[in-house]
Amino acid sequence: MKNQLKPKEYKRFNAEAVEVNDTFQAVLDMTIESLKTGRPPTYPDTLEGLEAFRQATIDYFQYVRDINANPDIEKNLIVDTEGWAAFTGLTRRTILTYEKQRKGEWSDFIGQVKNSIMACKKELAFHGQIPQVVFMFDACNNHNYSNTNNFKVEMIEDKEEKKTISLEQQIEEAGLTWSEELEEYVPKEV
Repeated sequence: MKNQLKPKEYKRFNAEAVEVNDTFQAVLDMTIESLKTGRPPTYPDTLEGLEAFRQATIDYFQYVRDINANPDIEKNLIVDTEGWAAFTGLTRRTILTYEKQRKGEWSDFIGQVKNSIMACKKELAFHGQIPQVVFMFDACNNHNYSNTNNFKVEMIEDKEEKKTISLEQQIEEAGLTWSEELEEYVPKEV
């Protein structure tokens, strides 16, 4: 139980120590290290658990920053919810559960991290560095954004008794009469 309170030991990466030459390899390395521990860790709902989770989260951001400091990598590693979850040994669902069920500092911290991740992605999207469709999908699914162009069509039933009007009644109410000469309905002459 004691090792659950201690954040996982991760090799620190810096520009000189990074041996990968692309971001895909960096994500694979991170994932392999996370999976080597076996069962994903849990962070107890305590101040010590929060501190271990907070440190693992900070380590994730430092890992991404260190990978991106490598001049041999053409494309930067982008922080995201899935990478954060993989790095901390959790799943997106577990992080969401922590956010919803653990109130106060837990929920606030997770919200702050999610905002930070979205701020990074928005900056990239503003400069066309990530595809707009991918950004929109991610914003809606991982960050609770919604499309404000949605609309709903609702059927509103008339509370009054519905009346069935025959075709003849509709013609009469419209003020039409049959013209034999034109072979169509025309307005009645007054």
